[in-house]
Amino acid sequence: MNQIRRTILPLLLILGFGLVATGRVDLGAVLGVGFVVELGLFLIVLWQVIVVWRRYRHHREAGLDPEAALEEGLARIFPRRMARFLALEPRLWSSLFRWVFRRRPLAPNEFRYTRRSIMGSVIGLVVFVAPLELFAIELLVPWALVRLLLLFAGLYSALWLLGLYGAMQVRPHRLDAANFRLYNGIMADATIPYSQIAAIIADRRRPPKDGEGLQVAPTERAAYLAIGGRTDITLRLREPVVLHGLLTDTPPVLTIHFNADEPDRLIAALRARTGLGDDESSAVSGQWSVLSPQPSAVSGQPGS
Repeated sequence: MNQIRRTILPLLLILGFGLVATGRVDLGAVLGVGFVVELGLFLIVLWQVIVVWRRYRHHREAGLDPEAALEEGLARIFPRRMARFLALEPRLWSSLFRWVFRRRPLAPNEFRYTRRSIMGSVIGLVVFVAPLELFAIELLVPWALVRLLLLFAGLYSALWLLGLYGAMQVRPHRLDAANFRLYNGIMADATIPYSQIAAIIADRRRPPKDGEGLQVAPTERAAYLAIGGRTDITLRLREPVVLHGLLTDTPPVLTIHFNADEPDRLIAALRARTGLGDDESSAVSGQWSVLSPQPSAVSGQPGS
């Protein structure tokens, strides 16, 4: 809407002054029309802001966290993917601020998953390389404006990476009163009611593709939240759930493979919340599994 306002108003003013120059319309009428158009567009934008705020407050009162409530509010006036993208920026800076200035020990119901993440190494590389890149830009680029733009882009990219890593630190898996909150920083999350968990299995698996983050195996109706190229725990669900990705949601899945730094402690805590035993987990615990045309197949050697 701001873009429309910024585009239409100058065009109207140019048209109006053109009419004044030809003597067809007086200057006061042109300025009056421009003021009315600008005021109308401003009121439309203001109303949209009020709609977002009211929607945000409604979802906060319904129990959503601030970031999810902001996304729902923005989704009232934008497509869902755009709303999620717009909500991503404050989510990132909030995570970075909490990681730098409000770091705290884990609560008993929180569980980290970052020990094997390559993000720590990436951050170390960025911290080492970024000053050298900026120094090289200062020496090699002769145009002051270009140097300034490259400096801004470099610092912004570095802060984004720090924010992504910080989000993984301040968003551990969490056991709430009625739900298991599953996270991978701001890249993915899911809320799983304990009543929907059918089995909790200590099952080391490799995701369909190398790398970290959210992956989906549609033929298995399974999602992977891999860290360091593997997952440690498998949840089998009674009903499908949807995981929220960076910009889109996954298809409904019945199985979730995810990572934890202390899988045994998390499994014990989940079993205590759900009342499930360990009969099923003992058959597959400690094995490496890979995605294959037959989902039930297990291959590989015992992991370390």
